[in-house]
Amino acid sequence: MSPRRTIALAATGVVLAAALLSGPLRAGEKDLLMVLSGFPGTPTQAQPYIDRMLRHLENKLGWPANSMTGRYLADGVQGAKQLESAAPGLALVDPSVYAGRHRALGMKVIAKVEVDGRGEETYSVVVPKNGPSSLQELKGKTVAGAVVHDPVFVANVVMDGALAPSDIRPVPQQRPLSALRDVARGVVDAAVVDSQVIEHMAKLDIAGEIRVLHTARPVPAPAVVVMGAGIPHAAAFAGALVGLCGRPDGADLCRTLTLTSIKAASDADYAPLLKRYASGK
Repeated sequence: MSPRRTIALAATGVVLAAALLSGPLRAGEKDLLMVLSGFPGTPTQAQPYIDRMLRHLENKLGWPANSMTGRYLADGVQGAKQLESAAPGLALVDPSVYAGRHRALGMKVIAKVEVDGRGEETYSVVVPKNGPSSLQELKGKTVAGAVVHDPVFVANVVMDGALAPSDIRPVPQQRPLSALRDVARGVVDAAVVDSQVIEHMAKLDIAGEIRVLHTARPVPAPAVVVMGAGIPHAAAFAGALVGLCGRPDGADLCRTLTLTSIKAASDADYAPLLKRYASGK
């Protein structure tokens, strides 16, 4: 896990935990879950950062030690299962998880998180240098990547409806560089990766063996959502979160931890994403 992204992840946990201190809550509502498909690091690597920051907040605000819990998952399939079984009141989810699970889990958007100044994410489809010349040629082919845990997201959002979800043979791969190397070696036919990977692709030793076939329209930044028992506290959560990086009590924290901003957002801001997810348009 890169130090910059690890710190940003921990910062997100800190700020979400701060929202939990905005009023009296039942035990389940103190749980938060971060499901960010393909983000760097493992839950084990991230946990000490999250725990350290949570303990700091507990001490500062006079809460009992270990009264707040948080967990990070980079696996979309596992993350969706945990969202269902743990039923946290608050969560941070990437666009693929939000699009696929918002209805079933009753997610309500209250904010969006920007890290390193990114308010959107852009996914691209990478193929071998002499591979397919169109998305349609990937019908029945293998596609690797972190967000391929949801073929509907890949087909309708990443590929703009060029293929049906059933046309894709997903190969979940949490490590984007491994997905690209699998493309170069012919292990898979294509890979879906984010803009950060594309920005550094030219520096890879396999750069001459792969190329970008298609770049999708941007999707929104990860969403902060409330669910279940957390919904009655949506306004309190949003009040604690939105604008924190611009306030005296939060500016230094956000700057130190590379968290650019937490901006107000609602279901309406993610409606275009849901439309694309449903129709490919």
